[in-house]
Amino acid sequence: MKTLRIVSADMEAAEGLQTMLIRNKQFRVLPILRDGRELLERYMEERTDVLLIDLELPGIDGLEIVEAVSSLPILRRPQLFVMAGAGTSSVLERMGDEIDYCFLKPLDPKKAAAQLYALTRGEAPVVRPDYGYVEYLVTRTLFSLGVPPHLQGYHLLREAIKLVNCADHPARLSVMKDIYPATARLCGTSVSMAEHAMRHAIECAWMRADINTIQTFFGYTVEAHRDTPSNSAFIYMVADRVRMRMDSPWGEGLSLREEALRA
Repeated sequence: MKTLRIVSADMEAAEGLQTMLIRNKQFRVLPILRDGRELLERYMEERTDVLLIDLELPGIDGLEIVEAVSSLPILRRPQLFVMAGAGTSSVLERMGDEIDYCFLKPLDPKKAAAQLYALTRGEAPVVRPDYGYVEYLVTRTLFSLGVPPHLQGYHLLREAIKLVNCADHPARLSVMKDIYPATARLCGTSVSMAEHAMRHAIECAWMRADINTIQTFFGYTVEAHRDTPSNSAFIYMVADRVRMRMDSPWGEGLSLREEALRA
């Protein structure tokens, strides 16, 4: 039986997952740690087969732990999983192949426990988002929709749509609690300013975009004079279209106008 340790500052979430793991009897679960420095000190004495690390920790953060564990000799290196919040795609991209999987918060303890077991047994494919390709498609889509790239709202919308596309469970992201704070932090502004800037960018796009392109995204009931969609509707609809284009055998090479004409 493999040993597993959770390192998280969020004890409520960590204890929920720990309970599910103990109940399933698939791992020998070690006590939860809340401090990264304590983990590194203990790990040298008590080898663990699987580590699940929250990136947001006091003292030594999760990124430093990943770098320290990844530098260990291959025979002493554990399977390494991380938990990340909204807006961490740039950090995850820096980790490259050093981690085995990323769970995006908030976790569903039951599903996360089953996924951990499947991953450690090699029964689940490890699929990491191609962040560069996602950013390319999001940028191309916003350009086709007519969102002016000089506006701050353009950059905020781009980060928000990337966040939704790279999330394991996009529907669990809250616009107010997750998306606005994360994008505001990334772009160096406040939550209220982020919301206002996104609204302004969407309104500019609505006035500039071709009606066929708008109808491709928002349905053929859309009229040129119709009110603009809400920020959250815009973000999720564009994210869904980007996801479809990632899976499409021909969508990447066509503009949104060409897609509208082809539909």
